[in-house]
Amino acid sequence: MISEYSEILQYGLLTVVVLTILLPMYGSRHGIPAFMLLGRWLRWFLFAALFAYFLKTFGLSYRPDWVHFLAGFTLWFIVETGYNWLAIKALSQSDLPLFPEFTENKEGDEWPADKQFIEIKDWLREKGFKRLKALKAELFEGTHLRASIYESPDRETRIQVLFLPKAKGGTIACYTISSIAESSERLITDNLFLPYGGYYPENWSLCRCPLKGSLPGLLHLHNRRIIRHSFEPIAIEEDALVELNEQQRILERLNTDNGFLVPRQYREALGKITAEGRYRLWKEMWTLAYFGKSVA
Repeated sequence: MISEYSEILQYGLLTVVVLTILLPMYGSRHGIPAFMLLGRWLRWFLFAALFAYFLKTFGLSYRPDWVHFLAGFTLWFIVETGYNWLAIKALSQSDLPLFPEFTENKEGDEWPADKQFIEIKDWLREKGFKRLKALKAELFEGTHLRASIYESPDRETRIQVLFLPKAKGGTIACYTISSIAESSERLITDNLFLPYGGYYPENWSLCRCPLKGSLPGLLHLHNRRIIRHSFEPIAIEEDALVELNEQQRILERLNTDNGFLVPRQYREALGKITAEGRYRLWKEMWTLAYFGKSVA
């Protein structure tokens, strides 16, 4: 009986191992963020299960299995927390700009030659969205953020398609949809998955949905929010490049004033992010990675 139980457990762990590897790969390739989130949970569960299995197999502890599992679960939390804090410290001390300045991209390379991105481009064209500008911002030498800004036929909605370089090569796209009202209130719906943790202006109503990888689905949600909030959008007159860089300056100034960022004159010695900012960023890393939600 014990042998049969052990065999079932081994097959179960093997299944979890396979899913832990395949789900994030499939989700990243086909733009399904929920699969990547599920993969993280499975990885956490797998670590805790292997930890408990290791202790029992080698007779290192004779406490109940659930105690070993919880100990492994807690250990993974500690390990990943340590890794995240090191990553945040490295970001704070690095030359990577948190709010980079964009310039016009005249090289014609803003859309990667990938079937998935070509389909998005064709969909925008079919819906009558007009391309306003192709932009780029340098993160560090040889690596750029690339963005394409599109405007709806009534000029009341703008879509920013942001292309982010992946660590192992390739590109992933995120979308930011925005509308403004006569009162200067801004309604924003995006699916950015990068941790932010900072503050937004009071007149920005932002909904972050990192688990929604579909641009049509995100636009549908944005339009529903317009109706639900009785929001009356107006035509956007400002140049796309000027608007985006002004937003970057507003965010940097606001987060400096609110204590998330260190004032520029002290950054060389103290880093870019304050202690409070690092804590908020750490929380956002966890909530985004395991719950698909932003705390900002």
